[in-house]
Amino acid sequence: MTSTAFRRIRKSPAERRDEIVAAACRIALEEGLQSVTLRRVAEVVGIMPGLVNHYFPVADDLAAIAFAAAAEAEREMVFAAAPAGDVVARLRGLLEALYEQGSDAISLLWLDAWQASRNRPALRAEVGRQMEAWQESLERLIAEGVAAGQFRVTDVASAAMRILALIDGMSVQAAIAHRMSYQAVRDMVMGNTERELGMAPGGLSV
Repeated sequence: MTSTAFRRIRKSPAERRDEIVAAACRIALEEGLQSVTLRRVAEVVGIMPGLVNHYFPVADDLAAIAFAAAAEAEREMVFAAAPAGDVVARLRGLLEALYEQGSDAISLLWLDAWQASRNRPALRAEVGRQMEAWQESLERLIAEGVAAGQFRVTDVASAAMRILALIDGMSVQAAIAHRMSYQAVRDMVMGNTERELGMAPGGLSV
């Protein structure tokens, strides 16, 4: 591993903090949360470890923040991928975005976070917040579809929870991506979501 020369570039505290978080997020996605250390982040940014420590005295807090940044970016991207207008088209776009082959990195990060959170309180709290944010976002989308008469659901919260449980359960497939059929996984999630929302078979495949 080549060392990175430390650069004396003065930045505002907000800019430096954002830079550190961005680097930690990139490391988490590419190398795993175990690599989000003060020294590794400093190396990527090109600063002394002490400066990272100044902003984030506890490495576990930085790992939790890095995970949050990645998870929030994923959620924003997935919901933005759903086109405006028809709620069915938006749900289809959301599910398709989740099962693109390029989504393996974030799926593996979620698996990493679930496992690591057992012994890392800050990360455990952040995982809980991100899961709640997903639940609330999907609930809003389903409720909109119910109001429009496109979904037939009596318990929106439970429907959202079951759909997310299926999505989360399939994330483990990212660990064996070389054997994974993305189309088969996509079709299974689409079919189960249709049944959960009281849609006709193929309603999400049009």
